[in-house]
Amino acid sequence: MSNANKLKIILLFLPFISFLPNASEKVVEVLSLEDYAPFVFVVNKTAKGVSGVVPGQEATKLVDGFSWEVFRDSFLAMGYTIKFTIVPWARAVDSLKSGQADVLFPMGKNQERLKLFHYSQETVNNVDFVIYVTKTGGFTWRGLASLDNKVIGVKRGFNYGDEWNALHSVKKYDIGKIINGFKMLDQGHIDGFIGYKQSWDYVLKQQGWENKFRQIPVFQPAREFVVSLNNQPRAMALLDIYDQGKRKLANNGRLAELNKKWFGIEN
Repeated sequence: MSNANKLKIILLFLPFISFLPNASEKVVEVLSLEDYAPFVFVVNKTAKGVSGVVPGQEATKLVDGFSWEVFRDSFLAMGYTIKFTIVPWARAVDSLKSGQADVLFPMGKNQERLKLFHYSQETVNNVDFVIYVTKTGGFTWRGLASLDNKVIGVKRGFNYGDEWNALHSVKKYDIGKIINGFKMLDQGHIDGFIGYKQSWDYVLKQQGWENKFRQIPVFQPAREFVVSLNNQPRAMALLDIYDQGKRKLANNGRLAELNKKWFGIEN
């Protein structure tokens, strides 16, 4: 092959090469939310958002959770440094949209989000959608149609699936903090509180309220992922790096350790 032809091939692939993460830097900038235990949360409850770098001693004192450890260990397994910012959910999503980070986690799928974000192939955690009601009140569950004309609390900015989004016969009342939703339910200001079972139950356990409410059976399971804006090729390449790292965790037993640590199960 002539030198001229070699040059043409190099020039042809140069735009695609430029999309790949710089091997000399190997840094991923990530956003996540601060109050989503046991998946990801700020350790210091008085903090209003934190940021830091992993690897680093300080980082282990700032943020914790199952999904955080899965994300962190997946990138560390691939030789990456992680720059993280943990803030309220709406701010995290807005920051990703404005290009202030490469990726965000954990995010579930719905049709609106798929227009904006590219998703990792590997999950970062799984959740179950449930509805909490008072023990003395509530209603007979016959699917989402049971909620007609009810006032249901929803965590602001959270995803409950396309079926829920298409439900217009329910008054959906935005709630900031999970604990506030349960207080409103207890006081009769709302008829039910839709949530993610694993995280909402964690809050109830912290408050000693495990037996205070009852749950409507799980109406939909969901998976959550790492995401990037779908017009950011470098960030999309980083999702592939995450997928490779997550598979390493599954193969070397680390993922089983984390499931055991956070949920008492290995799968």
